[in-house]
Amino acid sequence: MQLYSGDSAIMLESMTQSVLITSTNLDAPGPSIEYVNKAFEEMTGWSREDVIGKTPRILQGPKTDFGIFTNLRDTLSKGKIWTGRTVNYKKDGSEFYMSWSITPIIKNNRIYKLLAVQEDITEKVKLENELYKSRKRELKKIKQIEQVNIKLASVAERQQKTLDLFIKYVPETIVNKALTEQNENIREGSQLEVALLFCDIRRFTYIAEKLSPKEVVSILNTYYTMMSDVVRMHNGVINQFTGDEIFVIFGAPEPINDPEISSLNCAIDMIKKLNEINKTLSNILPEKITVGIGLNYGPVIAGNLGSEDRLAYSITGDAVNTAKRIESLTKDLPDTILMTNSIFEKTKELISTKPWGKVEIRGKEKKINVYQVI
Repeated sequence: MQLYSGDSAIMLESMTQSVLITSTNLDAPGPSIEYVNKAFEEMTGWSREDVIGKTPRILQGPKTDFGIFTNLRDTLSKGKIWTGRTVNYKKDGSEFYMSWSITPIIKNNRIYKLLAVQEDITEKVKLENELYKSRKRELKKIKQIEQVNIKLASVAERQQKTLDLFIKYVPETIVNKALTEQNENIREGSQLEVALLFCDIRRFTYIAEKLSPKEVVSILNTYYTMMSDVVRMHNGVINQFTGDEIFVIFGAPEPINDPEISSLNCAIDMIKKLNEINKTLSNILPEKITVGIGLNYGPVIAGNLGSEDRLAYSITGDAVNTAKRIESLTKDLPDTILMTNSIFEKTKELISTKPWGKVEIRGKEKKINVYQVI
């Protein structure tokens, strides 16, 4: 303390950070300690009487990282401040993390003394380690979540592909309705008032006989695709394709406004669509495609019918049979639309018709009024 007296000594003793002043000899056994302040004694447990004249290496031990001193000599020789941190040891042998800076004190253009300011950062290092471990755990969880998300995305993609494929077999509106229903309700039927349309290609058996199976499939796929566009435009639902026949529902499984009008407009546009279909298929068709269409409106029973492992959305009832019988009346009348009185009464102000009067329909005891769209 005699070397450091007066105001300088008071300032050094008042500092909360540990201060240590040594000689400049860095060769083994190291510099000699000339002064330590009160904070040094409190931090290390070493009294100044214990350490004066000894080397600071008394603070080092098995876990001290000596690699941090590699650039010590070079840094100080340039008059720069050196900093580092590692494990050090108190007088009782307990470990603590110490951070310190060593400043060269210059006098007469040479390094006169070395001043080290030290700090116990054990709690800080513990917190850093905990944060590091926590971050590693977080990154691990993020990686796990990413892997789960990748798997879920793959599952979702497969499910979407399955659903997209399923919708090719079952109308989307029927699929969506089934998805919103409770499992125990999915096989329950309901009575609905709907418009029904049957469209059949005339003389298709004769046409198919002149074509290869591949050509027949190509013709039907093109025909179904282009007709499906028309049906969707008028809010119809294709219940099924049977051979060369299309069965369309208007008002099921979900109700629509004025299904009778929608069915009639759809039928007219389907006839118009034939020009485009025939033009598209002109290179393979032996003759132009013509169709017959039958329309009816009435009550039906709609629902998913079948077994536990296989279901089909079905429309049944006398109204369905009547619509099919009406369509069969167009057998010798290409590109003809016939409708029952139930459709006529709702659409008579919209379209010109030719009454056929009461017509006998196979399977019905009473004759019914039939009208042909002009």
